[in-house]
Amino acid sequence: MATRPDFRRLTLAPGDSINLDDARGTTVRVGRGQLWITQYGDPVDHVLAAGDTWAVERNGRTVVQAQSDTLVDLTGPGASRPLFAIARTRTLLRIAAWLRRAADARRWVPYA
Repeated sequence: MATRPDFRRLTLAPGDSINLDDARGTTVRVGRGQLWITQYGDPVDHVLAAGDTWAVERNGRTVVQAQSDTLVDLTGPGASRPLFAIARTRTLLRIAAWLRRAADARRWVPYA
């Protein structure tokens, strides 16, 4: 099976985000789930559901965030560039909670 350099399929969990930088002309198609998209210089955010397609209209940063378990296809110039994933908020909260528990569990021993 040949792969296309201008096509990428991603599976995103709720809260997962990716940055598309300078990806004008890239098409975003939702196969399953729901996406929230915000684009640099655009005052309007976009919400796409399964079956919806949207094209990045300008260069700059475009942030794509999954609102549910989502299957998304990227086609065009942005699909072949490196994608920068943004850490999930849930993951960061779990790490913070673990650090808090570890600090609370620490037993301090007074010096004699």
